[in-house]
Parts: sequence; structure tokens; C-alpha cells
Amino acid sequence: MIYSFTFKNFCSFANSAAISFEDIRKGVETKNNMFIDTTSGARISKVMIVIGPNASGKTNALKALAFLSWFVRNSFVGLEGEKEGIPVDNFAFSDDKYGISEFELVFEHKNIIYKYILHLCRTHVSKEELYRKEETQHFNYLFKRNWDPKTEKSDIVQRINLKTEVVREILRKNVSLIAASVAIKNDFLTDIAGFWQKIISNVNRRGKSWDTSSFGERRLFEATETYNKNNDLFVKVVRFLKDIDLGLEGILIEEGEARNSKTGEAKKVYLPYGVHKVNEKQYRLPLTLESSGTKNMFVLLHFLMPAIKQGGVAVIDELEIDLHPHTLPQIIELFANPATNPNNSQLLFTSHSLEVLNHLEKEQIILAEKKEECKSELYRLDELKGVRRDDNIYAKYMAGAYGAVPNI
Repeated sequence: MIYSFTFKNFCSFANSAAISFEDIRKGVETKNNMFIDTTSGARISKVMIVIGPNASGKTNALKALAFLSWFVRNSFVGLEGEKEGIPVDNFAFSDDKYGISEFELVFEHKNIIYKYILHLCRTHVSKEELYRKEETQHFNYLFKRNWDPKTEKSDIVQRINLKTEVVREILRKNVSLIAASVAIKNDFLTDIAGFWQKIISNVNRRGKSWDTSSFGERRLFEATETYNKNNDLFVKVVRFLKDIDLGLEGILIEEGEARNSKTGEAKKVYLPYGVHKVNEKQYRLPLTLESSGTKNMFVLLHFLMPAIKQGGVAVIDELEIDLHPHTLPQIIELFANPATNPNNSQLLFTSHSLEVLNHLEKEQIILAEKKEECKSELYRLDELKGVRRDDNIYAKYMAGAYGAVPNI
């Protein structure tokens, strides 16, 4: 569970930007099931949206969290040798291409609150720290790693029985200490890395990594293979697709064969079919021939449902792609309803389908706006003075009352 995420000098964000899931005003009545009352006394949102005009920085805000998740989990195995650059993109409109980018995440894992800090540039990690919140409400460090420019090595102090000398043998300047510690099977940091594994996103360095319209049918078949391996997941997906009235009686998965057009080599694949009922008779239609909305929902759910099952965080850019606006409240309800989200998973998403604002509280709406010198900024709607809980947020946003709208 994420409490807050801040970052600086990343993509279109030159200055510090924050995404906070925490509602600091206790005792204020909000919509049912939208917030989690944690054992620590905090009130955390299950759903957050980032809105704003095109090129305002919405996707870049999601990229920052996706990058941090990748770096903590995969930098040790994903980067070959110290000479390979860290794929971090600092503020795009600066002459300093090797400036330090900063990230901080406060999160809860197994009922304990942690704070993780990472500062890095394209060549090395300059700071990496992990803290745990104690009963005194203070954060005490578990490890601190700082770059020494004289020795060009990292100094490490720690309180977690980490075999520091062993770590130094394998720790490269361009990888996360957590990722390296997983490689040597340190139990504590391997467990912490498990939190990051539960951040599931459709965003990579280039932006949105999938939708069926831009990637053909490849993701459709990947999703089908996932469902074929997990029948419980498949049953939930089919139930949801039927409930949102896509005209489906069900989905079938059948084994088939695909042949490489160049080599002629045959490969076993799993093919999805939509089942339709007409005049009491059932008909099958290859899912590739279904509507773009049906296909995209089929793919989207193989990201959302695992996040819900694991108690993770789904980070989705353009959640509404090819979907009817009335579908989005149903997706939000998946996360808001304790019956479908018993592990308190969270959803962070961007959207241009702004009718969804009618289903969210002001504490759940983050606005992205690009200011002078092409610098993006984020602000939460409840930070603005005069925003009432009974306001028609959708109407006022469309009228430009809150900013973060196109200047046309």
C-alpha cells in the first residue's frame, strides 16, 4: 500500500512533485469504501486519478513510479556491467543531462510502514536509504548507502544483518542495493522487494506499453495465456465482462496452432473466443473480431485482477482507452468494494474520460499542468481553496475553475 510518492528532476518535472494517497482530514464523510483506515491510523485512498491537458505530464508522473519499481526490482539483472547507463530520464529541457533525479516512496508492507529514498543519475546511485516507522512514529534507518566521489564507491551502513562485504563484492554503482541483496538471497530485503513486485503497470520508458489498437493482437494472446494458466483469475474476468454488458454470454479458450510466416515453424497457442447467445442458440466469435473495447478490457483485466489478488498497485495510463465512459465506474468499484478487493489494492490512473470525476472525491483527484519553461507540476484538488465536497467537480473542471485544462 502506497502512502505517498515524490520525485524531482524526472522527464518534464524539474521541481519536486508529489502523489499522496493519504487523506489527512480525519472524520470527514466521504463516499463508501473509497478509503482504507489503516492500523496506523492513516486514511489511505484506494483510487487516485491524474488529469490534465495533453502534454501536461500525466504519463510522466506514472513513469516515475514505474521506473522506481523497475529499478528496485530489476536493475541488478537488467543492467550489464557498470558501464551500462541507468535508463533514467531527468528533466528533458535542461542542459545538465547528468543531473541527479530524486525519488521517495512511503509505503506499508505487512502492516509496517517504510520510507525508501533514491537519488541517482545516469552513471551511478548517489543515495539509497530505507527507513522503518517505529512505535514512536519516528523513522529509523535500516540501511544507508551514499556515493563517495573520491573513492567512486558506495559507503554502506546498515542494521539488518546484511553481509556488507559480500554486497560490496557484487554491488555495482548503477544498481539498487535491494536488487543486489535479492541476488545474494538476503531474507529481509528479498521480502521488501516483494512489495515492488506487486506494482503492475502498462507504462514503460516510452510511455503506454500496450493497448490492442497499437500493438495488434500480441497482448491479446499474452492475456489469454495468462488466463489459461490461472482458472480462478479467468472465472473472475469472464464474470466481470458479462456484468458490464458487452453482449457476451461467456469466453472460451481453445488450444490452436500458429505458424511462423518466414520459417514455417508451428507453435502452440491459446485462442480466445467470445460466446454470444441469440435466439437461445450460442455462437462463437474469435475475440480478434470483437470490438476494440471488448479486446482492450480483456487485456486490461489481466493487469488489474492480479494486482487486486496480490494486494498490489495497478498503475494504468489512459484507463479508458477504447472503453465507454460508463465502464470506468465499474472498474473503480472493483477497487472500492471490499468484496472484490479484500486485500486493499490501489489503482493509480490517468484518463481523458472526465465523467469519472463524478465518482471520485476531491482527495482522489490530482491535476497536472505545464507551467513556464515547459515544467510540469502536480497539485491535488483538495489543496485548492474553496473546493466544496458537494461541488459538481466535473462541471467546474470543464469550465476551467480548477486549472489544468487546455489553453485553446
